[in-house]
Amino acid sequence: MTTEQIGQNGEAKVNISRDQLKVFLTITAPFGSGVSCTMDEAKKALANHSVVFGLIEENIREALQEKNWEQEFLVAEGKAPVNGTDGRIDYRFPLPKERMGPKVDEQGNVDYHDLGLIFNVRKGTPLAERIPPSEGIPGTNVLGSEIAAKRGKDVRLPRGKNTVADNDDKLLYSVIDGNVTIIDNKVVVDPLMQISGDVDYSSGDIDFVGDVMINGNVNTGFKVKAEGNIEIKGFIEGAEVTSGGSILIKGGITGGVKGIVRARENVNCRFIENSRVEAGKDIIVKDSIMQSFIKAGGSVRVNDKKAIIVGGVIQAFQEVESKILGSQLATQTIVEVGINPHYRAEYQKLLKIKNEKKKIYENLSNNLQVFQKSGISPDNLSENKRLTLLKMLEDFKKLRQEITEMEERTVYLEEQFNHSNAAKVKVLETVYPGVRISIGQSIYIVNDAIKYAAFILDQGEVRLTSLR
Repeated sequence: MTTEQIGQNGEAKVNISRDQLKVFLTITAPFGSGVSCTMDEAKKALANHSVVFGLIEENIREALQEKNWEQEFLVAEGKAPVNGTDGRIDYRFPLPKERMGPKVDEQGNVDYHDLGLIFNVRKGTPLAERIPPSEGIPGTNVLGSEIAAKRGKDVRLPRGKNTVADNDDKLLYSVIDGNVTIIDNKVVVDPLMQISGDVDYSSGDIDFVGDVMINGNVNTGFKVKAEGNIEIKGFIEGAEVTSGGSILIKGGITGGVKGIVRARENVNCRFIENSRVEAGKDIIVKDSIMQSFIKAGGSVRVNDKKAIIVGGVIQAFQEVESKILGSQLATQTIVEVGINPHYRAEYQKLLKIKNEKKKIYENLSNNLQVFQKSGISPDNLSENKRLTLLKMLEDFKKLRQEITEMEERTVYLEEQFNHSNAAKVKVLETVYPGVRISIGQSIYIVNDAIKYAAFILDQGEVRLTSLR
């Protein structure tokens, strides 16, 4: 019997991938008296291998064509699982790497004063959010069995110093006012801002909600602002330094009108030269105050071995004390006590603004009187003129209220100016000619050198008395 007489039918050979997500079909060619494989036989072969999901009938038909015999065709494909996404942290503040560096505006100008060194946050500010992982979507293999999806990996809130998480461990909050940053992959809020060197082009300006410590100088043209205390190990040179607390400078303050030093509470330093310094309370200086403009809501004291005040204007509410006041060269030195200098400045500004507003008020009043005498009813005015009249009436009422408030404040300040009896100027060694001393509204001109004296207000006059 020949091979042709024996024959062999075409067959469907099934190959399933190891992950059971793909099925490949190969149709063998018949020979001899054999017949080609049919669609039913191909499907039966797949069924015999338990393939029930993701059949691709079009590909089965292609595989059955004579021209494609002995070629492998993808005839079924499962659905792969979609694994869950990992949890992540969404930061609610710009990370240091994102914010640090000089700022460039739209015109290409570079601001080396704003280097993004600090990012202030308040107590209760959300700092980071934990986005939980997803569960994923299960898949189905070609055998019809479910394939479990892997859940994403969870993450922990990067809780660092001075932060707290909510009950769900989802949000991270600041528990203080301070500078937020990342240290060792944790969110940290620090109430103290430390500058290792100078405040210059390497640091930019400083604007902080807490305390600031500077281990170097504050250089000309730069600004330091803190809501807390400021401690400077070096000098302030022509800079603007503002504190919501006290300012302690180990060195001195120099720089003329280029800068100003302001503290809500006290200023303490070694010397002040050609500078403007203001304090809500006391200004304490070790060596000297020279040619400077000083304002203190409390006292000004220069109390070390040299202890000299020469030139400028020294204003304090309570006392001014120094060993030497003025100089042998009769340098003009103005000392004013008994009136809070901040009140004095406010009073002078208030008088100026009040006078300006009164002129506008009187002008409005005259215009309104002219209209009233005209006898014209507002209803007969054009829309524009009626709106103009209404605006005049509104401005008139507003100005009247503002002027009333200013007059009340003026009366209060004038009452404060009368509380000068306890104020004094103490000279522990010598006060020289050229010094003008004011206590309250009274003035004393020093014409001859005087030693070991105190100046007080007695019955409305500035008088000399012994040191006590």
